[in-house]
Amino acid sequence: MGSTDPGGVRPAVPVENVVCALRRLAPGAALRLLSPELGVLASALRECSPSELAVRCPSEVARVVLAAQLRALDRTMTGLFGPEVLRPEVARLVRASRYSGRWRGALLDRLRAEPGLRAAALGWAEAVGGRLLFDELRGVPPAPDGEDGRRAAELVVVALLPRPEAGEGGREVLAPRFEAGSGFLDVRSVRVGESGFRVDVRADPPVELGRDGANLTLRALWWNGLGRVSDDLGHEYLILAKDPDGTGLVRHWCHPRPAPGARVLRLESAGYRGERLRLDPAAPGTSAEVLVKRELTVRLGA
Repeated sequence: MGSTDPGGVRPAVPVENVVCALRRLAPGAALRLLSPELGVLASALRECSPSELAVRCPSEVARVVLAAQLRALDRTMTGLFGPEVLRPEVARLVRASRYSGRWRGALLDRLRAEPGLRAAALGWAEAVGGRLLFDELRGVPPAPDGEDGRRAAELVVVALLPRPEAGEGGREVLAPRFEAGSGFLDVRSVRVGESGFRVDVRADPPVELGRDGANLTLRALWWNGLGRVSDDLGHEYLILAKDPDGTGLVRHWCHPRPAPGARVLRLESAGYRGERLRLDPAAPGTSAEVLVKRELTVRLGA
């Protein structure tokens, strides 16, 4: 059973890409301050990969990931967060929380003091993959693994990265009459704001409706957006957020602004997600990641 933070915020791109970008980050970045515990992990990530973090800093990884799982548990106990409340383990947890007595203090102390709530929390943790919380509630010493290290790295970068710049303003810097196309992708705009820049890419992946024997089947590709952004000087840029739809005009918010002297941006695609759905007769669909590495090159104007 792996460790996760159900419902938790995650980076817009794989955490390994963010760590690489932080090591070669363009000048002018304004990163947020970290707590001492997250700061220890951030320092370790300068030299090790996210999956190695649990070996380098096991106690910090265990505390950070356990705290995230407790936050997720606390949110779930309210029963106010979407259709997941219909899942049996969530419903049991919400009922146990509502029928337990009032408690002031740490959630972990409450779970240890109330057997019924603790049993419901154990069921929830096992069902959603909260391994460190599951072990903690059973009195088993924490033993973080590579997946926990990767989750801890995600928590570090989410806390570290600045918020995307709001608004529609900024200065267009895509070179005139420059078209960057690759397969189903076209870069339409690169607009620089006060603290970063936005990249708009037109994604037009194919959709096919056809017969598969006697069945009517829909096949489609959805773009995963950009995975890395770098320039011709060797700098990398953080992708803070991106539109989730994977089709149409897909916007990416990047940080910091293009480095002085940079004339070219290299935009690496994160690949596609393929889906196949049988419509007649209806049946559950299937999906798979299609890791097609495409790089778009755009020239910056004045």
